[in-house]
Amino acid sequence: MTELDLCVLGPIGAMRAGRPVALGGRRQRMVLAALLVARGRMLPVERLRELVWGDGGPVASRATLYGYVAGLRRALEPEHAARQGDVLVRAGTGYAIRLPPGRVDAERFTALVDRGGALLDRGRPVEAAATLDAGLALWRGPAFADLGDAPFVLPAVTRLEAARATAIELRLTALLQAGHHAALLGELAALVVEEPLRERGWELLATALYRAGRQGDALAVLRRARRTLAEQLGADPGPALRRLEAAILHHDEALAPVLAAAGPIGCARR
Repeated sequence: MTELDLCVLGPIGAMRAGRPVALGGRRQRMVLAALLVARGRMLPVERLRELVWGDGGPVASRATLYGYVAGLRRALEPEHAARQGDVLVRAGTGYAIRLPPGRVDAERFTALVDRGGALLDRGRPVEAAATLDAGLALWRGPAFADLGDAPFVLPAVTRLEAARATAIELRLTALLQAGHHAALLGELAALVVEEPLRERGWELLATALYRAGRQGDALAVLRRARRTLAEQLGADPGPALRRLEAAILHHDEALAPVLAAAGPIGCARR
């Protein structure tokens, strides 16, 4: 099988042997998106029709669906255009996408984030940051960017965007552990503006400020976090922020800065 990669971290796309593949119009791409969301599971023809057209789809949509499947097969597997393929396969009463592990960019992203998190847990923050950077570099825009208004992709979009936010926080955690607190201040300040309800960003910004010798600013950030959470969620800060505030007030030695490790720190993709 010719090397094929499918992409959902941005507009839905495909690359065959390193070259982009034309996937056709919106509904044809929606068929591919539905099969990718189901990844590996068979989608019955009727269910696929409902996802692409909705419950009020036209009577002729079943025949049109077969045309879209044929169009996708011609695009993805031209060598199998007239018969059963290796990737877009007929399975029972429906269709499925079958690819080796790692041929979808979201799968590679997840594997790199897992590896980066494991490296961080093992006390190797520089390697962790580089690995997480590699994962974040796979993003070309919002997940399923050209089909994001299709209801059936919304759960996958929510899951992938949350994983992206976590990866950014892990990368910044790694760089902070590697001693790059001063260089991260601008990026962390932007992060809490973009994601004001994620407490980890506030925690990282306050820690970086404290390690840069700005205790007063660190405490002001924590007060801002408290106010933001109260106004937007009606909630108090979680235990991590409360522990950090106490540690800053008591000049906890665990917050002492470390010597910055050598090497570029890059920048997170958002």
